[in-house]
Amino acid sequence: MSTVILILLVIITGCLIFGRVDIVLIGGAGLLMALSAILVLFFLFCLLRLIFMRRREAHFTRIDYPRENSLYEVAFYNVGGKEYPCIFPEEGIFRSYFYNPDRRCHVFLNERNGRLFDPVSLITIIFGFFAGLAFGTIVYLLFFI
Repeated sequence: MSTVILILLVIITGCLIFGRVDIVLIGGAGLLMALSAILVLFFLFCLLRLIFMRRREAHFTRIDYPRENSLYEVAFYNVGGKEYPCIFPEEGIFRSYFYNPDRRCHVFLNERNGRLFDPVSLITIIFGFFAGLAFGTIVYLLFFI
């Protein structure tokens, strides 16, 4: 990884020394387009997974780490007497609003792997998909037209 970064720095420095700023800008724009495409594909994959999940009524129970070595906390929901973790990490802001134990909600459950998408992750998927499309479109319009 560090070798790739070093090579990129040498190429960028060489382009700047020889006055080829346009190559650096086009390369940067191409990198931003690739990142936008990856973002859109990730959220599209999540949307496709939602199609094959069952919509169930659930009750929020707690926020905790799904495993001992996990890096982030997730929300846990009780569905039909069994507790399932959410696939996406929990939102640190508005925690009391998004994860209210007094309110029932609908989740998309995959019983086979024992994970679910909660309403917050559904909003994140939809917003992220359209934000990735908008970002890629803006980069394309700014640099390639």
